[in-house]
Amino acid sequence: MSRFGRDTIEALETVRLLKELKVRLIFDQEDIDTDRDDRELLLTIYESLAQADNESRSQNIKLGHRYRTMDGTSKLYHRKCYGYDHDKDGLLIVNEEQATVVRQIFAWYLEGKSIVGLIKLLKENHIPSPRGKAK
Repeated sequence: MSRFGRDTIEALETVRLLKELKVRLIFDQEDIDTDRDDRELLLTIYESLAQADNESRSQNIKLGHRYRTMDGTSKLYHRKCYGYDHDKDGLLIVNEEQATVVRQIFAWYLEGKSIVGLIKLLKENHIPSPRGKAK
């Protein structure tokens, strides 16, 4: 049931809609069969528990990210992106060749170029994509 829905109200509305359409739902672990009996109260309890568990897990993940950011161990802020490389310690360092392209893209953007315009300018200037492709 925890995979059926993460929001209690939405899950109950979906169960009701499916019952109206004569669709039978069986939640094996919870021993709930929408054809056999009307256990909406039980559905509500299980869905509420699943929703609370999901919210708790989400808060724990966010808290973990925050703590790793504060103590400098988060890899989230050290992931490689265009214009940077990793040094021997895994920290980001500027890749000057790519940084020149990044600065040019920002300059064009500040001149008012749209995303489509930027793509066109990159192609006209034969600047490959971050993966080395022509487009």
